Amino acid sequence: MARAWYSYDGVGSVIAPGSYLYTPIKPACRNGFDLCAIYAVYGGQFPTVVSANLRKYIAQGLTNGVPEPQIPVGAVQYIYMKTIS
Repeated sequence: MARAWYSYDGVGSVIAPGSYLYTPIKPACRNGFDLCAIYAVYGGQFPTVVSANLRKYIAQGLTNGVPEPQIPVGAVQYIYMKTIS
């Protein structure tokens, strides 16, 4: 399945596909305690689904403020975080 980056809109539920918008470029954000973007199954303007694994990674990122997953070392990171000033 093809994947793409989707930016979080900052207001909707983090588990709702409609809360994300497709972005053709990899986000510049990485660390912080606010969700920035997810790397999800491509579905056009919105991701197809926010899977159970993505929800787990989002929860971990909101807790520790870094891209997830962190284990194993070198794993593809599916969520990026940011700091909202």
